[in-house]
Order: sequence, then structure tokens, then C-alpha cells
Amino acid sequence: MSLDKRHWIAALVGLSLLLTAAQLPKASSAITSTRPNVLIIVTDDQRGGLGVMPATRRWLEKGGTKFANDFVTTPLCCPSRSSIFTGRYAHNHHVLSNDGEGDNLIQQSTLQYYLQRAGYETALFGKYLNGWDISQPPPYFDRYAATTGSSLYSNGTWNVNGTVKTISEYNTTYVARKAQRFLRRAGAKHPPWFLYLATAAPHEPFTPEPKYAQAPISEWNGDPAVFEKDRSDKPPYVRKRHAGLAYGQQVREAQFRTLKSVDDLVSKVFKTLSDLGEDQNTLVFFLSDNGLMWGEHGLKHKGVPYEQSIRVPFLVRWPGHVLAHATDDRIVANIDIAPTVLEAAGVTPDPAYPIDGRTLLGATSHRQRLLTEHFSPVNRTGGKWEDWASIRTSAYKYTEYYQADRTTVKFREYYDLQTDPWELNNLLGDTDPANDPDVAALSQQLAHDRACEGTVGPTACP
Repeated sequence: MSLDKRHWIAALVGLSLLLTAAQLPKASSAITSTRPNVLIIVTDDQRGGLGVMPATRRWLEKGGTKFANDFVTTPLCCPSRSSIFTGRYAHNHHVLSNDGEGDNLIQQSTLQYYLQRAGYETALFGKYLNGWDISQPPPYFDRYAATTGSSLYSNGTWNVNGTVKTISEYNTTYVARKAQRFLRRAGAKHPPWFLYLATAAPHEPFTPEPKYAQAPISEWNGDPAVFEKDRSDKPPYVRKRHAGLAYGQQVREAQFRTLKSVDDLVSKVFKTLSDLGEDQNTLVFFLSDNGLMWGEHGLKHKGVPYEQSIRVPFLVRWPGHVLAHATDDRIVANIDIAPTVLEAAGVTPDPAYPIDGRTLLGATSHRQRLLTEHFSPVNRTGGKWEDWASIRTSAYKYTEYYQADRTTVKFREYYDLQTDPWELNNLLGDTDPANDPDVAALSQQLAHDRACEGTVGPTACP
């Protein structure tokens, strides 16, 4: 039901429509007959930071819906980006790590494949998949300037429409310029288009654009998880880590300076859309591939099940179809982007590759729980990388860590998120068995979810 129809019905029956929480109306036949353009902007390792991004907030937060319970299903670059492309959990798209596993992605299961076949002009500018052979084009993109790493903010190696070259220009500025050029070209041709932009920012080494090198950043004094002193209830790899407030402050400040350039990118792209008259019929997503620890629980990386690693900014804009200046409290994830885009575009995915995510168009996509999972690269042992999987609900988080066989449980965590949102007290690691949950039932549920596929039937994903 469209938003206009909702208002008509509300007026007819004399009821006022309460908009205390955002709800994305289901795509109607009118929507699918005037297919929207699609823009996805993906940052790298962004946690928070919208406070230094006024243009992003104006266009996407004020102009669209902000999701308050927003997650990535695998908090690592390559698997997360593959989930954005496919709407599938990592255990189904098989890109499990950053170690050159981009080749595992079934390209015929991706958004770019479906949309190109449906008549969309497709383009990618920025980071593609870690370990991808840069001499090869990213499949099913008509136009592209693709790079694979995040460590070079300038002088990186790119494949630009089939020519491999070094680009000296600052990464974010270059991506913005290529995006604007594509939009003007596509606007002149008038096809629907799909544009995927992926910046190096704010990934380490956190190199700011020169004009922002000394930009003032508000002070951050940490959070309760940064000051956690007793980590005896945490898994062994956590007990070995000792990052703290000073580390978190330094990284946060550096990341936020790079995000100022991302905000400039958003401003330039939306100005171009507005100038072309395409800002009203463009479905836009803004998110990051994963979060980052700023010293919480002594940790300084991603790839862990804690909130700061799996939570990301998640903003959606589509005037007339997505509520403006609204907040949605549903549990959503990166796997929900693909089904949302495909429904808006009126495209039916191949049933050979069942989509695990849920469309955000309509009020029926509420999920009670989400699976998050992480896989250790096969050529690494020990260190910070662990195999784990979690059930995450609004009330609790249950995590299992696995041996090398990815089956045998070696450690468990359970956090009551209602009373312990900072994950300080692992109820399975304290000395009080009376507060332990039903581990057998939780483990059984997690085993089901780790093997899930699609959204219907006995193997349905959460």
C-alpha cells in the first residue's frame, strides 16, 4: 500500500496516522512500472561518525529513514560486501574471508547481474572485493573504476573500464568525480541506473584529505566497555588484548577526519542528482561494511561478535516511498538491501540462489533474531581471527566459538542486552549457574541458523 493511499484511508475513516516509527510502504505496481534508480554508498570500517557529516544527515537522515538496529551479518569487508550484492549470508554465498575468496562469489546471484539484465545501466566506482584480480573487470558493471584494497588513499592501482592504471587523486574525491560523470552521462540517456560507490574511508591508515588534516573533532571519553577491567569471562583471545581509551580516541579522531571527505562526496552526488531531476526517484542506501572496536574489551579490530564490530550506520532514502526524517527500530542488516532493491525494481531473483534477507518495503519484514557469523581464513591459525556465530535479538546475544572444524564449540558467551548493553557480564562465564540460559536450545537454534537458506520452509533464515 502506497503512502498516499495510507493517508487517503486515514482521512476517510477520520483517524490520524501516527509516525513515531518509520515504516517503508510496500512497492505498488505504479512503483515497479516507474523503476527507481539505485544508489548504494558503502564506507569501510565506519562506526558512527554521522555527526561530522552534515550533508549526509541532511540528504539521507532528514530526507530518509535511519535504522536504529542495524547490523552486518559478517563483520569483515569482503564477506559483508558480498552479502550486500546478493542478500545472502556468507555461509551461502561462500565468500568467507578477505583472503582472495571473491572468486567464490556466484556472479549470477548479484544485484548487478539482475539489474543489468533488467535494463539498468550499472556502474561501480571504488573498492570491489579484497583479493580480486585487478586486471579483471568486476562482472556485470557497464562502467567501472575498481580497486581492491583500502590502504591506499592515493596512488592506488585501479582498473578503469579495462585499463589498469595508478590513480594519484585522493580516493574519495576520485570516486565522487567518477560518480558525477556517470550520473550526467546516464541522465542524458535516461535508462534506470544502478550505481555502487565504495570509499577507502574511514579504513586505516586513516589518511585525511589535506584540507581536513587538522579539522577539529569533538572529544570522546570512551564507554563502559572500554573501561572493562575484569575480562575473565571473555574468550582467551579477548583476554590477550589490551587496547584502551587512548587508542580509541586516536582512531576515532583520524577516522572522522576522513569521513568529512565522504560527506563531500555525498553532497556532490546529491547536488548532481538534484540538478538532473533524479533525486526524487532514486532509492539510496548508505552503510558501512562493518564497524570497528575502539578499545572496547581491549580490542582494536573488527571481525568480532561485539556490538561495535557488527553495528553500522544504515540510512535509506526514496522520496514518496520511504518516510523522511524518521527512525525505524526493526532489526535490519546488509542482507536486506538486495531484496529491497529487487522488489522496488520489479525484478524476480533466480530461485536457484535463494535470498536470505527481507525486503524493507512494507511492515511484514520484522525479524525476531539475526544470525551473525565469522570465519577464520583457512591459511591463518591463532591470532585475532576466530570462527564464531551468534544469535542476536533485541533482548540477548548468544555466541559460540568453534575449533578448526567449525563445529566443535570451544567457548560460549551470553549477554542480557536489556540489562547489559555493553556486554560486560557473560552469564555463561560467571560463577552463578542460576542465571544461565537454556544453552541446549540456543545451540540447537544456532545450528539451524548456520545452515539456513532463504526465507521460507524448514530451512528459512532469520
